[in-house]
Amino acid sequence: MYAPFLLFVEGATSNGTSLLKFRKGAFFAEKKIKPIFLKYKYGTVSPAYDVMEFLPLAILNLSTCCFKCELTILPDFEPNEYLFTTHSIQGRERWEVYAWAMRDIMAKAGEFKICD
Repeated sequence: MYAPFLLFVEGATSNGTSLLKFRKGAFFAEKKIKPIFLKYKYGTVSPAYDVMEFLPLAILNLSTCCFKCELTILPDFEPNEYLFTTHSIQGRERWEVYAWAMRDIMAKAGEFKICD
């Protein structure tokens, strides 16, 4: 058995409100995955690094004391033939069906929007 490692399958940011389409890397091998996501609760300044340069954002983040982060760990998910046959409409390749299922599970559990 291999040691676990962390993958950021989304590969882009959506300011913590939505889940973008997942990419191939984490799903191609069809291995068991433990879905984990973080939800940040913040006041005035968003911790997302997408609209301003790093230094001003770091200063603003370090000056604010009311950030909270909620960690959610979902049960392990292992794909099976039932998933691939029942939801084959969700992708041309098996990894796409697996990625769709993981995104759907995480979106429902974390109350995220789906962004294509």
